[in-house]
Amino acid sequence: MVKNSVLNSVPLDAEKYLAIQSTIIKCVHTLHISENIDEAINELLSIIADFYKADRGYIFEFDDDGIMMHNTYEWCKDGVEPAIELLANVKIADIDRWLRYFDEQGEFYINSLDDEVSEDSEEYRILALQGIECLMAAPLRMNGRLVGFIGVDNPRENTDTLLLMQSASAFVVNDICKRETVEERIIKSISKIYASMHLLNIPEDTQKELNSNKTIRRFLCRPENASAGLKTAMSEFADKDFLSGILSFVDFSTLNGRMADTNVISYEFLSSDGHWCRANFIVVSRADDNSLIHVIYAIQYIDREKRMELEYQRALKAALENQNEIYAEMLHIQKCGVIASNAESGKILMMNDAALRLFGREKPDGVYNDIFERIISDNKDEIRSELTRMNETLGSYDYEYAIEQADGELTYIISRARTAVLASGEKVMINSLMDITDKKKLEDELLVLSETDVLTGISNRRSGEAKIDELIAGGAKGMFCLLDIDKFKSINDNYGHTIGDKALIAVADCLKRSFRRSDVTMRLGGDEFASFAIGIGSEAQGAECINRFFAEVEKINIPEIGKGGISVSLGAVLFDGENDAEFDKIYAMADSAMYICKKNQGNYFSFHCGG
Repeated sequence: MVKNSVLNSVPLDAEKYLAIQSTIIKCVHTLHISENIDEAINELLSIIADFYKADRGYIFEFDDDGIMMHNTYEWCKDGVEPAIELLANVKIADIDRWLRYFDEQGEFYINSLDDEVSEDSEEYRILALQGIECLMAAPLRMNGRLVGFIGVDNPRENTDTLLLMQSASAFVVNDICKRETVEERIIKSISKIYASMHLLNIPEDTQKELNSNKTIRRFLCRPENASAGLKTAMSEFADKDFLSGILSFVDFSTLNGRMADTNVISYEFLSSDGHWCRANFIVVSRADDNSLIHVIYAIQYIDREKRMELEYQRALKAALENQNEIYAEMLHIQKCGVIASNAESGKILMMNDAALRLFGREKPDGVYNDIFERIISDNKDEIRSELTRMNETLGSYDYEYAIEQADGELTYIISRARTAVLASGEKVMINSLMDITDKKKLEDELLVLSETDVLTGISNRRSGEAKIDELIAGGAKGMFCLLDIDKFKSINDNYGHTIGDKALIAVADCLKRSFRRSDVTMRLGGDEFASFAIGIGSEAQGAECINRFFAEVEKINIPEIGKGGISVSLGAVLFDGENDAEFDKIYAMADSAMYICKKNQGNYFSFHCGG
């Protein structure tokens, strides 16, 4: 091991010193002109690796628990196999020797793997697996604490100085602090709602604490096995009368089935310390086959909400046992909406102030059917049928719907309808209303996050295919287009992946401007995109739509490439809505048409013959 002090004692000639200073300035400039911290750090790694003529530049970050570290950023030169996924989870103990060097001398240089690292060590195995013969590394410290390191593999030039590595480590950690991950965005948006949140990796059966108060943290430990640990924690946290229900709710083995068609499921229970709680599973990401990958397990205190519900139930019981005047007065003071109507005639008997506000009414008059006609729901016929049935028999029914307010905004409501017989013998239907708009918006935001391509902002492959399959199954006619960027590999090779990403974003923006919001636009992966234009019934209509898209592509002006430097090849298939077809079949036809255009690159398109 060559110590840092030895390397830094070697005099630098003026030319090399200026080269280092110039590279440092370039690094600082890169970090501070970009609004995207991740892109900036990746560009910085490419600059550092180029200075040392290295195979890779990378950053490892340590977990707060001091047990695991993760390869969070990596740049590779052409022909070098990326190792970022291979090293996503590595034990910090495997590099104990490095930690000592970081503390004793700071930056260090291993100039020969075989000579300086024991072949029997885990360190040697990890390095040899990546084809590393030598490396340089520098510690990343935050408030005096070691939080990771930055390094390069197989450097071939400027190995006589660690000055650049030392300087880069001093300011790159500040920019790592600025980034906002998906986890942090989720925590920021919902941490005020939930007292405890854990991010679960279902396939790997692991968990990570995102947020937790002191009371819940006593029960929710950090086990290696998340599924077993969650059951143990809930066994201690839940009141014994709710134990069976909560253990069924947190059962990983049935979770995929229970969440196949929804992004949020909940269970209410009483905790062992006397609090009413609502446990929630919230989907963050799914695999292509719709199975769960990342799910948030969150616990919410609902003492106030539960108290209101229990007060309502007590008020209803007292009203049924006593006089209608008492019943009406007690319901009026409830903060959730309440509507009571005659079960046979539908005449509205009372609406409290909260219900009047929800439906924009000044007084409780008319019949319940007037209220019902204002609700918005895909299941409106089913709801109407159930409410009609309840007019004839005693029982209860829960349903959800939306109401459009005067300003055009939607308020989402969950309603519980009950039929009961008053002391007077009158049969009434009582609807309690709860505003769940905030919860619905959260579900919608999570759904958009799971269906969107992170880089371009259009649909990802899984959600795009699902939308097109749904249109095909519904008999929609239209035009399916498959396209990719001409010579995209050359763009990455000549200008770098950052410029390649700009090209991908620009083409996606052209698709959004050229197709309607009702059409489907998606990124299939790499530089391949697709769209489904609903209602296009002829090649003439299709050509007009495609040429409108090509006109947008020709306007793309990426400074590093220049205006007109981006072009695409496109294959199209017309679908009449009657033929038996599936996405894969239409994709194959469009692909064959696009292949023909590759012979004449530069915004060419072709329709599949007989499509």
